[in-house]
Amino acid sequence: MEANALAAGLLEVNRERRPDSKIPGSLFCFLPAHGESRAGAAAEELSRTLAESLGVTVLLAEFDPRGYPLWQAAESPLRLDGRTWGAFVSDSEGLPVLEAREVHPRQMRAVLDYAREHYHVVCADLSDANDAHALEVLRASDGIFLVSGSDAASIEGVREKTEWLRTIDLSDQCALLLRRTVNGAGARDMEELTGLPVCSMIDTAEQLGQLATWLAADTLARAAREPEKLALAG
Repeated sequence: MEANALAAGLLEVNRERRPDSKIPGSLFCFLPAHGESRAGAAAEELSRTLAESLGVTVLLAEFDPRGYPLWQAAESPLRLDGRTWGAFVSDSEGLPVLEAREVHPRQMRAVLDYAREHYHVVCADLSDANDAHALEVLRASDGIFLVSGSDAASIEGVREKTEWLRTIDLSDQCALLLRRTVNGAGARDMEELTGLPVCSMIDTAEQLGQLATWLAADTLARAAREPEKLALAG
């Protein structure tokens, strides 16, 4: 069955899924090849496509360093409930956004678990995450997307990030989301040059829509207890 048909069928079956379902949602991480890779834009655009076009419940987790701390480290809440969760999450034009920088690294796994109980998908933009936060999120993830261009600087950045992920035994969970750079390498060349599979091109809204549809199918298949592996989105 094609991804589009699978997503449509699973969405219909799972449309009435209760927010307190015991089946956890999916967590996808977005890691930039380098500082100009626009991983945050990819994470937000994909989150909005999932939510607005496919009706999937989505939480975008960000590590924006420009935010102001809600609590001192010693004052961070030890338990999550509706009140404390509301302090972490804000609304950005209809999209729930978790200010993940406010979470102590030791509490990150509990916060992510709580989020996955209430959303089909959590998209974590790790562009501005420090190492302690990034490690906790990456280790909890279902898939890691390295967002990259196809120029020489991006290729080098992907190689460096891939080697780092290999040192923490996470390189096998990683795939590329690729923006084609003028005169840059093609998708097949990027795979050969970096050693990572290209999951999807993300140059156009149509390509993002195809990726979102595939992720929705994969995520809702989890909810239907039919897990699928990370594969080519098309």
